[in-house]
Amino acid sequence: MFFNRLTFSPIITRPIMYYGICLAFSSWFAFFIAIMLNLPNPYWAAMPAWVIFQPTRGLLLERAVYRFLGTFIGAAIGFSILLIPLHPIIQLVIFTLLIGVTTASSHVFRGTIAYGFFTTGLTMAIVIIPSIIWPSDTMDLAISRVACTFIGCIVVTIILALFVPKFPIRSFYQKIHLLTSDVVFYANQVVTARSKEECHDIEQTLLASINDINDNAAIAAAGSIHKNRKLRYIDAIIAASLDVMAASRAILTRNLRENVLPAEFSDDLLELSKQISRKQPFSLEDTYFFTKWQLESPELTSEIKRLIYTIEQLIAAEDALVNNIEKHKDFIANNYTSTLLLPHRDWRMAINIALITSFIVFTVSLCCYFNPSRIAEQVASGIGIFAIVFGSFPLPQNNARNLFIGVSSGVIVAIIYRFFVQPYVDDTFWLLLTIIPFLLFGGICRAHPKTAIPAIDANMAFLFAGHIGMGASDAFSVLSADFIYVLSAGIISGMFILLPRKPDKQALNAILSIQRDLDRIIAAQDAVNKNWYEQSTRQLLRLMLHLSRAGKVGDSAPNGLLSTLNVGYSITMLHAKLEQPKLDHTSYIQIKTILYILSLKPKGNLTIINEINKQIQHIENDQLRRIAEMLVDSLNESQPFFNYIRELKKKMA
Repeated sequence: MFFNRLTFSPIITRPIMYYGICLAFSSWFAFFIAIMLNLPNPYWAAMPAWVIFQPTRGLLLERAVYRFLGTFIGAAIGFSILLIPLHPIIQLVIFTLLIGVTTASSHVFRGTIAYGFFTTGLTMAIVIIPSIIWPSDTMDLAISRVACTFIGCIVVTIILALFVPKFPIRSFYQKIHLLTSDVVFYANQVVTARSKEECHDIEQTLLASINDINDNAAIAAAGSIHKNRKLRYIDAIIAASLDVMAASRAILTRNLRENVLPAEFSDDLLELSKQISRKQPFSLEDTYFFTKWQLESPELTSEIKRLIYTIEQLIAAEDALVNNIEKHKDFIANNYTSTLLLPHRDWRMAINIALITSFIVFTVSLCCYFNPSRIAEQVASGIGIFAIVFGSFPLPQNNARNLFIGVSSGVIVAIIYRFFVQPYVDDTFWLLLTIIPFLLFGGICRAHPKTAIPAIDANMAFLFAGHIGMGASDAFSVLSADFIYVLSAGIISGMFILLPRKPDKQALNAILSIQRDLDRIIAAQDAVNKNWYEQSTRQLLRLMLHLSRAGKVGDSAPNGLLSTLNVGYSITMLHAKLEQPKLDHTSYIQIKTILYILSLKPKGNLTIINEINKQIQHIENDQLRRIAEMLVDSLNESQPFFNYIRELKKKMA
């Protein structure tokens, strides 16, 4: 069996070898140019290849641009701080404050923009720390390192862009199209279900699919201004999908009170799902569904009209994505595409990790400043750089093991090169020739899915610890520098393992944000003037992201997520009723009473539900009664969600 697996599942496939060779050649060629230009520390030119490399061309180009910009801005800031006639300790204070800003920004902003902030902080550290602690000739070395980095960025980007494929945008749009069909099919299954448990599995699958599309949207748009403009349409599809699912759940709960489904409606929903799956792109004109079931029809209940409207928005959003137009007037009026879904800004986590990173960098740099030596400079640089690297990771404790293994492996290979190869290298030709096998091996490891992450640090460590292209050093200097490099990685890895960022805690913060949004709506903040779904859908996506990191999406994610949307929708409808000029005084008092009850206790409290039920018994306005009943039903449906809050709080206590 083992030999069969080796036979039919080769360890190194053709694509792995292909990309490995491309990476090795781009790194080698950048190193070659730096050697030809007689730049000090030419190995810095070979480093960008390992971090810029990405599986798609657009992402690679964006990453290269932000690497270039980050290096330029970081170098400019670093040299400016050094040239200002201030005491070195004050320079360190300014530097660490800026490190905090760049580290926090790398978490506040997502994607390749975050990488730009990270590169800015890293470049500042490379320029400032050695120059303050061991100022002898380090300014020239810092300039040469920055110059080599620029050379590496340009060369590597040009070479890799010729071989890395574009993102498979057609298959991505196909996945979005299938989501549209599946969401309509979900609506059919839910409105005809007899209980909420019947559709749990398909709901979890759809939520995971929506989360996956949301995660890959920025990757699909990377490197293209035109595709970036289309992100608002993908956001519109995500918002509309969640809206359709929530509207379907509202019909299910309403059906338990009275049957609101018209004859043939569920059959037409199923047929619409089939029509969408058969035709891509699909537009509103490709079906009779919206001709037969019109929003103006007085025979349809408000729940059915809401579902029809949200399905309309979903189809119009996909049509706009494919054709770059918004054909449907209501699609524009609904504000689905007027603004991108608000990105999540986790300020608390960003500030915490910025404080930790700044404290480590400042403390180590200050200690080494009062004990200046070449070894002190290496310790401060190593720990400072690794602290900044770890500070940029979303979950550093998950990366600690891979980083330490990569650094240790790279240092071991560097020692082998320094002691068993470099002593026999007499000229530039043999230098360039002898590093090819090492770069080729590193390229294959970087291209292999199982070793890609540790291989980044291994290749960087090989070039940095090996001082490839530099003059020979005595054994003690080589081993002490390599030991300090590994020790720095070990210290920072250990520190961040002891200070983990738990997905459960982040999930709790996401849930509490949804609770705060509900409280703001109850208090009439963002209830009428703004589209609440624009905010709530991003919160749900944020929650699903953290749950997926915790291994819960598609498995044991809390029920009631969609019902929280219906809670918010019901509260928004109550505020909308308050805005009606002809609202009678009794209804006004009843709405105010319901909102007051909601503001008293947590939304998952059964006392609130009982109190609102008592109020419903006295409501004579049919529309208001219907909204209040939807609110009670949604609160009941949301019970598992609010119970999950209590469970997480106990777990995190």
